[in-house]
Amino acid sequence: MSFIIHKADQRGVAEHGWLHSRFSFSFAEYYNPNRMGFGALRVINDDVIEAGQGFGMHPHRDMEIVSIVTKGVLVHTDSFGNHGEIHAGEIQYMSAGEGVLHSEFASKEEDAALFQIWIKPNEKGGKPLYNQRDFRDVTKNNQWVTLVSPDGRDNSIAIKQEAFILTTELYEGKTISIASSSPDRGKLLLVVEGSVKIDGVTLDKRDEVQITEEKVYELEALKPSWVLVFDVPMH
Repeated sequence: MSFIIHKADQRGVAEHGWLHSRFSFSFAEYYNPNRMGFGALRVINDDVIEAGQGFGMHPHRDMEIVSIVTKGVLVHTDSFGNHGEIHAGEIQYMSAGEGVLHSEFASKEEDAALFQIWIKPNEKGGKPLYNQRDFRDVTKNNQWVTLVSPDGRDNSIAIKQEAFILTTELYEGKTISIASSSPDRGKLLLVVEGSVKIDGVTLDKRDEVQITEEKVYELEALKPSWVLVFDVPMH
């Protein structure tokens, strides 16, 4: 099928006391052989980290890691001397390259919520990279905004893959087009907040649809909605 829906309650679940996670794809103890990723997109983890808690120093390699913070503040430290705070509305990027250690903690003041996204790189190895970008003042109302791209277009974050992450915030009743996918690419649409209709189907908060057909879709907001689209190579 080229139009596949996954409802929010079909995701994997992990509860660790201080960490509350929902997994779009197989991750850690959650394993579903039918949900191992979507093309170059390997992980979408919907995490809530309780105040003052987090992930201690741990390694990564050969993965493009993007964190979209939706609530609170995430405090980052890594083995290359990077240290910073990522606030709600900001996006963090780390290319693990040949290997990096890092830690991520919620601030002591409040819980942090984020989408942790892993994208397979188009080349292995290389020096690890770090970047973050503030999108809080970028107008997203009823238009697509590019958050991540292969070339940093429109002030987006450049990553090592022919992949894009787009977002929009739609007013109730507004529609927006989703461009057709080429034969070797696919789009995954995630409803962060709200409720939308696409191809006659209603998607609610945290529902997803995977699209791999060459067809333009119209997305209509049934109420104020925030949407992410991941446009990735499928090979």
